[in-house]
Amino acid sequence: MALESRHTSSIDSASDNNVLDALVLGGGFGGLHMLHQLREMGLKALALEAGNGVGGAWYWNRYPGARCDVESLVYCYSFSPIIDAEWTWTERYAAQPEIVRYVNFVCDRLDLRKDIRFNSRLAKASFDKATGLWSFITEKGDTYRARHFVSSAGPISAPIWPDIPDRDKFKGEIYHTAKWPQQEPDFKGKRVGVIGTGSSGTQLIPIVAEQAKHLTVFVRTPNYYANAYNRLMTEADRAWWKENKAKIRKRLLTSEIVGSGDVFMADDMLATRLRRGDEYTKEQRREILEKRWQFGGATMPRAFVDIMTNHELNDEVSDFLRAKIAHIIKDPATAEIMTPRNIYFGTKRICVGTNFYETFNRPNVTAVGVKKTPIQRFTEKGLVVDGKEYELDVVICASGFDALTGALTVIDIRGVDGQTIKDVWSKGSDTYLGIGIAGFPNLHLIGGPGSPSVLVNVIMANEYQVGWISRRIKYMQDNGLTRVDVDPAYQAKWTQTVNDVIQGTVLTSADSWYVGTNVPGKAKGILAYAGGIVNYKQACDAVAAKNYEGFVFS
Repeated sequence: MALESRHTSSIDSASDNNVLDALVLGGGFGGLHMLHQLREMGLKALALEAGNGVGGAWYWNRYPGARCDVESLVYCYSFSPIIDAEWTWTERYAAQPEIVRYVNFVCDRLDLRKDIRFNSRLAKASFDKATGLWSFITEKGDTYRARHFVSSAGPISAPIWPDIPDRDKFKGEIYHTAKWPQQEPDFKGKRVGVIGTGSSGTQLIPIVAEQAKHLTVFVRTPNYYANAYNRLMTEADRAWWKENKAKIRKRLLTSEIVGSGDVFMADDMLATRLRRGDEYTKEQRREILEKRWQFGGATMPRAFVDIMTNHELNDEVSDFLRAKIAHIIKDPATAEIMTPRNIYFGTKRICVGTNFYETFNRPNVTAVGVKKTPIQRFTEKGLVVDGKEYELDVVICASGFDALTGALTVIDIRGVDGQTIKDVWSKGSDTYLGIGIAGFPNLHLIGGPGSPSVLVNVIMANEYQVGWISRRIKYMQDNGLTRVDVDPAYQAKWTQTVNDVIQGTVLTSADSWYVGTNVPGKAKGILAYAGGIVNYKQACDAVAAKNYEGFVFS
């Protein structure tokens, strides 16, 4: 039996007599919560989902080894005590199948499925100044109209393929980690090549290495990595969580503890995150780093409060991690290929997995550095690097995403003057609070550029944004308002704030998907607000307290 809801009716394609209050784009964590919230407000809402099931990024990213790098206990909804009480996680870091089971459980428990249109990829959306409504067309030709348009398309839902010529010539199998087939490929006895060693690659590679006859990993820019030390949850864990859940969740919103390995961390280890590195001797700093290395998870960036601002301290942390690589990988040449150089720690998302470095000690695994000598082309038989052909039966591209903006720029979304989001963001992904875009009335973003998004616990950030957007829509209802746009001056001010936050940090040197440099032609600039969820929440709350200052209502 579903949770009691004020919503009772299902909705089909829009007609003159059936205009939606809101259309939600995306059936992931943010979209499902938004759909539920809108229905609880008594509004007529519908969600469009491109896949044939819920889960968002977790629906599509079903590659071997796919697992969350945020601990399960806090990588989940907190808005429903009933869901909280009825769901039990089995592992410290949930694997993709369990996350999808959880999302389906929530979807069914809240009776959301009847208001989700699956296999519905949005092709066009346009705002009509005369009616004040958004019009939508899917790739199948279905049409809808709605007063509000809420995008929860996802910050990492637009995969990109590596820019390597002649891909169509390859006669073997080729896959992308973010477009993984539902029927698991068989790699036994095959020569497999993997392009990419980011989060997806580091999780996939150890699993594929156990199956493949030979695995060749093509490494352009190695990243820093930490072992998850994943384990099954025990009854003692569950009892501890029941007792400490309220405290931990409060901490998530007040102290920047994000759940990337630190949920079970002792207070004495947590305390160092509030202190500068120079408050300790070099020996003490090494001891602190070693404890965090042994504890596992992406906890190293918060070992000291100034890791991202003190370049010398960052170098020290980087050297510590480089030494770990040299110790684990036995072959010095391979270790060098896998060692980040001239890259500050934290400027790329730290990878978390199991036995990644150890995998390169296997006799059936070869690392090929392609930084100085990039992959030249595909052939019928494989890939060519520096004139040498690597014969492969399978190529797996773990090549990442057009992050934060790509999910929207691939859609023809037009604002009041017919301009597209793609055109508006061609010189930079400006937003106001990461929620609104000037010239696109009644468009509300969840997890978009200018919000904390991927730089914090994204579920926690999404929950806050869903609540904030809901309260603003309620404010409009209460005051007889039907339209909200963004004052361009306030948008420019917020963009400046987003850029100012990273000044003096190592992020200014970043060359990664955090700043869009992984996508040819994309405007370079920090995509997410790096000031943390606490400061972001304060900024948004302050705007709301001033009757949503910077937003223009009518």
